[in-house]
Amino acid sequence: MNKVAVLCRGKSLAGINFLPDDVDLCIIVNRFGHELEIQEVDSYLNGKEIHHVVTRTPGESDLMVQRKYYDKYKIKKVVQPYTIHMKNPKDFHDGNNKYFKFIDDEFYFCGAEKPIPAEWLGDNHIEYMDDYQRPKYPHHYPSCGNAAIGHVVLDLKPKKLYIIGMDFYDADYLAESGPGGPEDGNKMKDSLTRLIEGNDGVEFNVITCGDYNHNSDNLKIIKLREE
Repeated sequence: MNKVAVLCRGKSLAGINFLPDDVDLCIIVNRFGHELEIQEVDSYLNGKEIHHVVTRTPGESDLMVQRKYYDKYKIKKVVQPYTIHMKNPKDFHDGNNKYFKFIDDEFYFCGAEKPIPAEWLGDNHIEYMDDYQRPKYPHHYPSCGNAAIGHVVLDLKPKKLYIIGMDFYDADYLAESGPGGPEDGNKMKDSLTRLIEGNDGVEFNVITCGDYNHNSDNLKIIKLREE
């Protein structure tokens, strides 16, 4: 795979014109229904293959299901940002929301007309994860956006990765109020840096309104001004 773009929900997503149009795959992160109503975001994603990285938190996918966005867009896979050690996908008393189901022993997201293949993260992610939420989780990424980046880098291994909308809670969300989130933005920055330093075969292009600075031969940063 040559080029992949990860689209998070921060204010820098307004700079979507900085992304190349010839990407092989786009990754959208968590509840993304309001963002899909933005004309520039809709136009960019329309016709492109998409993976959706989304938590099991109740309500995360509701708007996208209600507005049939899983049918409108070419969403080929839904990825939970957990390893099997964090949340067992086969245990539906362990936080699985109503859209995830096993059909003939295969895991699916059932929020579209046809079930969409679903998966969780493999053990190859553990070395890049944090452990400060023990005993709740033995390991985890500090945000779903970081998990999406991990999914691309460790599972898809593109030559070039473009990240937009990850502002580390230094700026508002583009479509909803903010800033602020469940995690410390510095931990998100540290997680991104670990992935950059550990995967020098991937060129990282970070388009952000956040205060992120790191020097690496495989990193380019475009700083946007929050307006």
